[in-house]
Amino acid sequence: MNIALYILVAGFWGGSFIAIKPLVEVMPPMYAAALRIAIAVLFLALALPVLKAPLFIRTSVKKRIWLTGQFAFTLPFALLFWGEQRIAPGLAGILNGTVPLFVFALGAIFTPKAEPINARRVLGLLFGITGLIVIFYPQIMESQSNSLLGTVAVTLMSASYAVSALMNRSIFIGSPEIHPFTNLFQQLLASLCVLGPIAILFNSWPTIEPKDYPMVMTSTLYLGVGSTSIAFVMFYRLIKAWGAVRASTVTYIIPIAALLFDFLINRTQPVFSELSGVLIVTAGVIILNWPSRR
Repeated sequence: MNIALYILVAGFWGGSFIAIKPLVEVMPPMYAAALRIAIAVLFLALALPVLKAPLFIRTSVKKRIWLTGQFAFTLPFALLFWGEQRIAPGLAGILNGTVPLFVFALGAIFTPKAEPINARRVLGLLFGITGLIVIFYPQIMESQSNSLLGTVAVTLMSASYAVSALMNRSIFIGSPEIHPFTNLFQQLLASLCVLGPIAILFNSWPTIEPKDYPMVMTSTLYLGVGSTSIAFVMFYRLIKAWGAVRASTVTYIIPIAALLFDFLINRTQPVFSELSGVLIVTAGVIILNWPSRR
């Protein structure tokens, strides 16, 4: 069952990078991100009563859940939608594959007992860093500042996802009575309360051409219902079942899916540095998560 969830999450998230690109070409990124979250909140508000999961919680952990929502949705979505204005969806998917590396690095620093350091894991982390350098190097050398800023933004998105994965693991361990669906809904609601005002204050009101309505509707429904509501419910189940590091390895399937979707839909040819970088990053993640001998 968990393996099936793992594959489905990778598929949903791999396609999300393709859905985001046309959205940010016709509307401001913060509005697009807030719209994605708003649809997810509405969908879960309707779905959770049917699934017999409560919408609200009255525990002391609520503040932690709302703070986690800023790292799980507000910050990464803002960075991703802004960054995808400047880079291809396939590259965004590649950079998303670095999440497990950030999970391990941050976990080793802040929760060393849960994420023990050993030579194999350090080697995996070094592979991941090398892969990032391979991806970044051509853009730095060619002074493509716009593309470089987009790449940096999406890399920071991955770091934010890693922080949220560790925070969610702590919530699941410390408060097992909280339903994963309720946790997700509360985090999305917290994010909407922050990202919505940011969009209004810092982005101009979107003006969408009638010819773009079908694309906007299709993309936002896919992002809000599929890759946010359904995929994150499954991902949180995986964190609870497998732990943050192992669950986050789902992201090393995403770059392959994102590059494939980008090629099939947009006919975007990945460059050598991107392909090389994703292979090195993937090798690092596999080494980092290879089962230890007992």
